[in-house]
Amino acid sequence: MARLIDWINNPQENSSGRSDKRTRKVKQPVSSHRQKLEPKSQPPVMVRGSMAGIPLQKRRVSKSKARKRYDLTLNVPGAEMRLPSLPMVSIGPRLLSGALAVGLIVMLYFLWTSPVFQVGEVEFNGLQRLSSLDVNTVLDVSGERIFTLNPSQLEKKLIEAFPEFSSAAVKIVFPSQVLATVEERSPIMAWKQDGRTQLVDANGVAFPQRALAEVNPAIVVEASSTPPGAVETTESVEVEGGMPVTTQLLPVEMVSGIISMSAVAPQNTPLVFDKEHGLGWKDTQGWDVFFGDISDIDIKLRIYQALVKELAKEKVNPVLISVEYVHTPYYRLEQ
Repeated sequence: MARLIDWINNPQENSSGRSDKRTRKVKQPVSSHRQKLEPKSQPPVMVRGSMAGIPLQKRRVSKSKARKRYDLTLNVPGAEMRLPSLPMVSIGPRLLSGALAVGLIVMLYFLWTSPVFQVGEVEFNGLQRLSSLDVNTVLDVSGERIFTLNPSQLEKKLIEAFPEFSSAAVKIVFPSQVLATVEERSPIMAWKQDGRTQLVDANGVAFPQRALAEVNPAIVVEASSTPPGAVETTESVEVEGGMPVTTQLLPVEMVSGIISMSAVAPQNTPLVFDKEHGLGWKDTQGWDVFFGDISDIDIKLRIYQALVKELAKEKVNPVLISVEYVHTPYYRLEQ
C-alpha cells in the first residue's frame, strides 16, 4: 500500500528507473533488427505501365493536321460567329517536285508552240547596195524560234555569204526580234575578167556584182588573167551569172597604183591587165601601153609621156608601148 501511494505521488521517479532499464535492454535488439530488415540503398518504388495491375493505354495522336478555326466578331456586343474550320494542307517534297516538273513541261510546250517567240524578218541597218529581201533570203530564219538562233553563227553566215560586208553584228531581242547591223564595202573599181565583173574596194577585196544593171565605178580594169597573189574560193554565190567569189583580189599597193594610173589615163578609157606585161590601158590613139607592176609607177608615167611626145614629133604610130622597165622602154609598130 505504501509503494502504491509513493508511486502515485512520484510517478516520474518510479517509472524513470524502470523505463531506462527496459529501454536499454530493448533498444539494442530493436535497432539491430531494423538494420537487418532495411537495405543500405533501396531505390524508390515506381509504377510503370500499369497502375494497381491495370495496364495504361497509349494516347493516340491524330495524324491529320489540326484545323485552323476562325471566329468572326459581329456588331452585337459579345456575339461571335464561328466559321467552318479549314484543314492545314502540307506540301511534301514529292508533291513539290511533281508540280515543278509539270510546270516545266507546260512552259516548254508554250515556248515551242506559241507564235510570240516566232521570228519574222531580220531588221537590217547599214544596207546600201543590197536590199533586206536579198539578205533575208540567204539567212532564212523566218519562222524559227527565237531561242534556237545563235548570233555568232548568223554573223559568220552573213560574212561568208556576202563578201561585200566588212563587218556584221547580230543582236537577239526577246521575244521575237532579230537586229543586224552591217557595214558594206565601198567599190572604187570594177575588175572584168572572163566575161564577169567583180567590184573592188580600197583594200583590194573583191565582191560580186549582184545585178548586171548596177552602175560600175569610174575605174574599170579589163584583165586577161588573174593578178598575182589573188586568193580565189571555190564556193559560189547565188548571183546573176553564177560567178565565183574572189576575196583578196589585189594588194593594197596595186590598188594605189591603179588609182594613180587612172588619173593620167585618157578619160573614158578602160585600164588593162596582162599577165606578161602587167598594168596599162588602151590609148585612144590606137595603141596599148603597159607599165608592168606598180613599182616606180610615177617615174614610168613620166617616161611614157616623154616617149609619146617624141613619137608624135617623128610621126610614128605604134601598136604597143612598154614602160615595164624604166631603163629599157620600147615600142612596137606591129603585132
